[in-house]
Amino acid sequence: STLTNQDGISQMSALDAILIVLAVLALLGVIFEDVIHINKAKVTLFFGTMSWMLLFLFSDSPDETSAISAGLSESIAEIAGLWLFLVAAMTFVAYLNKKGMIENVIYLIMPKQVSERRLLFLT
Repeated sequence: STLTNQDGISQMSALDAILIVLAVLALLGVIFEDVIHINKAKVTLFFGTMSWMLLFLFSDSPDETSAISAGLSESIAEIAGLWLFLVAAMTFVAYLNKKGMIENVIYLIMPKQVSERRLLFLT
């Protein structure tokens, strides 16, 4: 929600600024995962949860709270769908790997000797 001054110029609300700062901090946490020794999943989960909590706490009207709740439900559904897809894909790849199929495909596709330059372009 933006504010408008007397000149008709839109200004950012304090909540918008805080949410942007949280997003930047989350991005920095992901970028510097190896430096701060905190898993990027934990960083994003923490800052994402904080953002949703602030949105709920500082909503101005019941209609806004309802819209935020709908947005949260949609986000949770998207995350759940992505999680389910990733678990299924990882299970399938683990099964293929256990049966030795991935290694066989790699040996079939890749020549015995590959230059570093060609390998770079293949991957």
